[in-house]
Amino acid sequence: MLRSTNLGCLKSPKSYRAVLKVTVGPVKHLTPARKISGNPTESFTRLSDENDPQRDAFFKYSWGSWLTNDKQEKEKRITKFSIEGLTDVLNDLHSQAKELAKTAQKHQVLPPSYNRNLTVSLPHNSTLEHLGTVNPNERVKIVSMASIHEGKHHRIYKVDTNLDKSFVLRIPYSLDNENSISYRLKSEVATMDFADLKLGIKVPKIFCYGVNKLNPVRQPFMLQEYIDGDLLMREWSPLVENDTNGKPHESLQKVLGHLSDFQSKLASLELNNFGSLYFAKDNEKSTDAPYEGETNPDLQGRWSIGPTTERCFWRRKSALKFDELLKFLGPWSISSPLDIVKNIGLVEAENAKARLALKQAGSSPEAVKEDLLKEQTTSFENLAKLSPHMFDINTTTIPNMKELLKPRLRHPDIDPMNVIISKNDDKTPYLLDFEGTSIKPFILQNSPQFVAYDGPKVYNVKEDVPDYEKLSDADKAQYDFMYKRTRNQHLWEAALNERLPKLISAVAPPVKLLRSPYISSIERKTDEEYLLIDEALLQLKEVWDIFAKNGLVKSAKFPLEISEEQIEKHTKDLNAFHERLISTPFAATRGWVPQDMFDNLVKAGLLIKDKNGDHIISTDKAT
Repeated sequence: MLRSTNLGCLKSPKSYRAVLKVTVGPVKHLTPARKISGNPTESFTRLSDENDPQRDAFFKYSWGSWLTNDKQEKEKRITKFSIEGLTDVLNDLHSQAKELAKTAQKHQVLPPSYNRNLTVSLPHNSTLEHLGTVNPNERVKIVSMASIHEGKHHRIYKVDTNLDKSFVLRIPYSLDNENSISYRLKSEVATMDFADLKLGIKVPKIFCYGVNKLNPVRQPFMLQEYIDGDLLMREWSPLVENDTNGKPHESLQKVLGHLSDFQSKLASLELNNFGSLYFAKDNEKSTDAPYEGETNPDLQGRWSIGPTTERCFWRRKSALKFDELLKFLGPWSISSPLDIVKNIGLVEAENAKARLALKQAGSSPEAVKEDLLKEQTTSFENLAKLSPHMFDINTTTIPNMKELLKPRLRHPDIDPMNVIISKNDDKTPYLLDFEGTSIKPFILQNSPQFVAYDGPKVYNVKEDVPDYEKLSDADKAQYDFMYKRTRNQHLWEAALNERLPKLISAVAPPVKLLRSPYISSIERKTDEEYLLIDEALLQLKEVWDIFAKNGLVKSAKFPLEISEEQIEKHTKDLNAFHERLISTPFAATRGWVPQDMFDNLVKAGLLIKDKNGDHIISTDKAT
């Protein structure tokens, strides 16, 4: 995600930054490329010397370490690219902008330009006004570069030039194969373009991108506008007290208002299919319009709907051949809204079978048990079986059911960490990082993670909690926490009702319960979390008769056969899973530790190396 430079510390207690000064002369001095502070050490290099070892630290991952397989995890996140190639791309963009300035009409939206150097540029963004200018006969030069964010899926560099403009260069990590990265990049750029031109959402302008390593940058990349501002997260205080009148604090309303505005704009337009958006030229198999009624000739035929890029469909699918994977990715017809649920079940089941086959053939390096993969396969096959029965799509019990089933855009990262408030006069909020944005029914769209709360609901501690005033401070703190989480989710749902009242039924408790197996599947992070899908299925089984009598589901009988022995085994396995989570350090981050914390734990002797070179908690020190 794009992050404001001075806010990197929001990801971890200390901010790691690296700056590379690019010069045309000899190396001036050699100092470490990483420093903890807001004043990073500068590292100088020759523009013509791509093999200068001084550059290496600039491309290496440095924001954290993994307790196991640290070396391999960091190697997958090295983002070495050609600075010289990036300079060439900037000069090509500037030359195109000068030529277009002579011929293009003002405010004309030209189609994407597919260039000979295997990059794609967006001419309506890449104007001299947005790129900046240099003196006549002067080439564009990179003056300095700073690594400003190392995220989950990609790394962000700030690029300063003699154009008197700064740019953002985003390089995805090599965590997935080239096809996966290519599809996601193409769709993300097209979706941001759509959000800007069709929905009026403020996003950073994208100037150019490349989807593989064959372009001059020698990495898949996205070059976009640098937004100078602060993250909305600075203003998000989820546990803030209400004001003196008992009303939610103004800061809560402000943050939730910005994010609700984004969500309502994304969901405002009804599309024609389920999947993800692409530029029409990147998705030539589809000739259908993505939506009805376009009157602007510049936008007609610009986009189309292709395979979904929702991350759950692509994550850890290397065991499947790419052609096999594509069979499950859509796009899906507007008449089959629940096929998305069926296909996530099918693709996960096929992937588990493929991983099992590799394991049994001795061809898999994964440390995963065969029984776990077999049980995972059963869970996802059950999800696929349940999918056509999950909702009665013709029910009148759920208000505005037809509206809830229509294809609408879903941004997977509506979050205060994904919005920058610009420092311009009107403090414009910009929504960032559209990776994995998909088109799906609103009834399958869960609340954003930053407000989602599935715990006990407390709407008023003094009314809902017996003898609240007599409780200990520790018990009061627990109930206060429940109240504030309940309050925040209620405020989010109230904002949805205000902006999109026809879609408010999507947050009704029965609807949440009906989609819970699907939500557990798309939010699954580890192999063992198939148990959470099974738990959601069992909870649904308990109330299925009631839902059937009230017309929420079509089938009178729960469509899955689950024996008492299976339920007992599940209960035992789920309890063991939760016990492992509680006893496993950094389980929530899958063994990743912020680098400053990791260094301090090693220094204190709390983390020590085992015989395999991995880090474990020292039992002596922990005791």
